[in-house]
Amino acid sequence: MISSRGGLLIDLGHCGRADDQWTGLQGLFNFSRENALPVDRIAAEVTAEEACIAVAGKHEGVDFKTTYSLDRIEPGRLRVTTELVRTGPGEALFLFGDLVVHGHRSLSPFSVSTVDPVDSIGFQHPEVDSDSTLSLIGAVLPIDLQILVGDEALSPGIAYGLWLRRAERVLASGEREAVPRLGINGEDFSLLGVFSRAPWLGDERIGLVELVQIPWLDLEVGDRLELEREIWVADRADAAGVTDRVFGDGILVSGRVEDPDTRIAVYRTRGGAWTHVAPDAAGRFAFRAPKETELELRLRSPGGRERSETVVVVRDPLDLGVLALDPVAHVELGSSEPVRLVFRGEGETPDPVFGSDLRQLAFGDPVPGFLEANFVSLAGRPDDPTAVALAPGRYRVVATRGPEWTVSETRIELAAGERLRLALPPPVRAVDSAGWIAADLHVHSEKSDDSAFALRERVRAFAASGAEVVVATDHDYVADYGPVIAAMGLSDAIVSIVGGEVTGTVRSRQAPHTMGHANAFPLTRRPEAYRAGAPFGEARRLRDVVAALRARPEPVFVQLNHPRNEHRRLENNDFLTHLSVVGEPFDPMRPLSAEGNRALVERDPDHGLRDLDFDGIELLNGSSLGAYWMTRADWFSWLLQGEARTATATSDSHRAGEIAALPRTYVALASDRVSGFDRDAFVAALRAGRAYGTTGPILSVRLGEAGPGQRYAGETGRLHVRAQAAPWVPVDRVRVYVNGDPVESSALSPGVAVEFPLVFAADAFVTVEVEGEPGELYRIAAPGFRPFAFSNPIFVDADGDGEWTPPGLPSGGALPVTIVAPLSERSRGLSD
Repeated sequence: MISSRGGLLIDLGHCGRADDQWTGLQGLFNFSRENALPVDRIAAEVTAEEACIAVAGKHEGVDFKTTYSLDRIEPGRLRVTTELVRTGPGEALFLFGDLVVHGHRSLSPFSVSTVDPVDSIGFQHPEVDSDSTLSLIGAVLPIDLQILVGDEALSPGIAYGLWLRRAERVLASGEREAVPRLGINGEDFSLLGVFSRAPWLGDERIGLVELVQIPWLDLEVGDRLELEREIWVADRADAAGVTDRVFGDGILVSGRVEDPDTRIAVYRTRGGAWTHVAPDAAGRFAFRAPKETELELRLRSPGGRERSETVVVVRDPLDLGVLALDPVAHVELGSSEPVRLVFRGEGETPDPVFGSDLRQLAFGDPVPGFLEANFVSLAGRPDDPTAVALAPGRYRVVATRGPEWTVSETRIELAAGERLRLALPPPVRAVDSAGWIAADLHVHSEKSDDSAFALRERVRAFAASGAEVVVATDHDYVADYGPVIAAMGLSDAIVSIVGGEVTGTVRSRQAPHTMGHANAFPLTRRPEAYRAGAPFGEARRLRDVVAALRARPEPVFVQLNHPRNEHRRLENNDFLTHLSVVGEPFDPMRPLSAEGNRALVERDPDHGLRDLDFDGIELLNGSSLGAYWMTRADWFSWLLQGEARTATATSDSHRAGEIAALPRTYVALASDRVSGFDRDAFVAALRAGRAYGTTGPILSVRLGEAGPGQRYAGETGRLHVRAQAAPWVPVDRVRVYVNGDPVESSALSPGVAVEFPLVFAADAFVTVEVEGEPGELYRIAAPGFRPFAFSNPIFVDADGDGEWTPPGLPSGGALPVTIVAPLSERSRGLSD
């Protein structure tokens, strides 16, 4: 599919295979997404032999036309030609190229130079920081083929090859000259393009000398830039499916491996990476290579096994026979209950890695695959994994099912070739969460453009977490996990709410720093619509997105996602770091009416809504307590000024290695189990603030009979706090805040209620936090987290007038120090 928005190629796959993993390709003027070419004409033509779509327009004095064409000769190849002609004045055109988006490595880039094999780096990319010019310069590669390999967890497999076949500058006189080609890769993107002309100084190699000349490169009036690309679409998830097409005249090299999960990286011994091969289900593999070339085959298999083999390609075909690796041990899992099994190496045995695609994709540092983890999730269903491969050694195995359950553990020792059945009792329920239902309000699956986490595996991981409500929040796509939950026989354990994450990625005049990210649920899925009817977030302020959602018939809950980041820097994704139209962060020490801050409360002249008119805010996203402290300051500031928003805790998990439903949000619900789940009552309770967030402690907070989100009347009251916890979840401290000011801090024992007498001189709000120091078992079951929980506010009507009057910011705008930042900025939080 070609979108009229910038001529974006947004769908690409084989007819009838349902294998599309493509996110989008867009031609960029000067490699800038703010300079996406604006299309004003689109036309299609179909003949007996060819089908074409052409898009055209004008930008900065440059006329452009891009044509996408398919023919019957090579139906697996999409040809893309672009012509750019300077017709008038405008911003200099020094670079042009194609951007392919693949967030969180949803596609794995394998970079090749068909001109000089030494420049082929395969999956091993230099580190790149898109905010650093020096980093970008260091990441530039003289390549002309970007192979984007789909995730093997998604079936059927696919790979794409973007090949820049020809790039020339045509002078007004008709003279032609080649232009340098370049590529850059990051975890979230791949770029392949050209300079608009050859630099005056330097050579064909792209380095600092060539790159510093970029701002002075341009097309003269009448000059033309011509590019011819081919996009090959292979029906297997490896690089060889593309390299065999591009280098189709090579010699066929074949063989077999005993373990079909083995992967083979192929290098030229006197050059760079050549290809990467995934054998078929019988272990057979094949690829094409140049004649009389010496190759190194690096075999990698589950269980940490590796082998290197050097071969010389001398005959056609070349059969390598069987390539064997050392035997591995296997552990049979055999659990009939939902559980997450964590394996830790002991002594000299390293931690295992399950689910690896064995590509060793890296951008300086390795980037894990979507199924990669040191644990295995089981849903207690027949299609669960039955065994795992492990290197010989000693292991500690811990079984967990989330914070409401105990953990169990055992130790095993394995020899090469051994097959052992795991004997481990399942976790049992340890705490009572009656009246509350556990939800993860922010998760991703293969339906997101930045995840290849297969939907079935996403549901399996959620079942193993012990939570009950999963909200589908894939980027700009309305997904329904319900049919998969039902097909897996889990409808009695998990309920799904249909939703989506509205995403702003491109800066625009309307939203110079984007609208950030926001979840919206419930939504109605419309399969016939683009992205199943997802709300649109580009070139819109947040208030416009909220207005569009309010116009829907569903009772949509809008949650502002990850509004801050631990790095304290402006990020388009993190709304409160820029406020969309301001370019500066929200200042919680100043009133909402102050310069900059007031952007949040400016009403749109047409629909009357504000950027602040969302329902909830993600106070805790994943394990980031650093971002929690900063976002809590914003939340307290709003509460003081009468703007109450429900605080939530979510996993924002994109892959198997990110634990589902940790943290999670508990929502008060009379019918607190999946059977008889009332979606509208759940959303109403969440909107009312009848919720708390946690990474383990099960929280009970009451002021008199009022709980979070409710109102208490009286000048005095007794606050009851109780934190239940499974034995592996330490809890030892409680803090009480009135109007964001810490008024009490006390030791706390799991399951033991503590009581605090409180006095209120005026209307107020009360919140609570509990935490503990993570022990060894907690660190194994929830690495990177610490036991922590926070409540939504109880609103105090001290004067009994039936209204809650917000306290307001303290005079002079000076907030309590703990509102702005914790006394200790360590992630462990506040101390006495």
